[in-house]
Amino acid sequence: MDITKFKGAIFDLDGTLLDSMHIWHDVDEEFFRRRNLKVTKEYVDIIKNMHLPAAAVYTKEKYNIQESVDEIVDEWLDLCAQGYLNNVDLKDGVYEYLKLLHEKGIKMAFATASEKQVCEGVLKKHGIFDFFGAFAYVSEINIGKTEPDIYLLAAERMGLNAQDCVVFEDIIEGIRGAKKGHFTVCGVYDKSSAKDEEEIRTVADYYIKSFKELL
Repeated sequence: MDITKFKGAIFDLDGTLLDSMHIWHDVDEEFFRRRNLKVTKEYVDIIKNMHLPAAAVYTKEKYNIQESVDEIVDEWLDLCAQGYLNNVDLKDGVYEYLKLLHEKGIKMAFATASEKQVCEGVLKKHGIFDFFGAFAYVSEINIGKTEPDIYLLAAERMGLNAQDCVVFEDIIEGIRGAKKGHFTVCGVYDKSSAKDEEEIRTVADYYIKSFKELL
């Protein structure tokens, strides 16, 4: 993929730049353990593309959780924040690739379903936060990644059109959403979405196992 064909690059965080998908699994496990409940695959598949308030509403209603939606979100964020700072690394080649794009003058943004207070600390810790000139959070628009809105917002904040940008995503739902917005999309391998690899390769314009392939 020739990145110089694009004026901007939009990156998902969890599972794309960050090796972090296990953190959300750990959060779910601990949250459910405290209530003597079990996490199911069906539950994970339903909430994985929701922003936190919507996931909290679903969780509260499905499992008759006593705490308020805000209290559930706060508990998740507390569990998550420490996990991100202490147990999340960059995926292979990420720092080097972002540095390369920065040197080439490619504008960069991230578009994430994670919350600001969870992800910004780990980006700063690993020295990549300052590469990004724009940020877009699903919680700002309350529309998940199955639709293109979050990617369009990121592009808008860079002053670019969708056709000027490439989106890097690891989940099939996000890849489909970005394609709806007429973005070029590069699928990124993550073990959490490995089951969808064949479909990701079909829907995305490009596919990489590691950012090292692009250096």
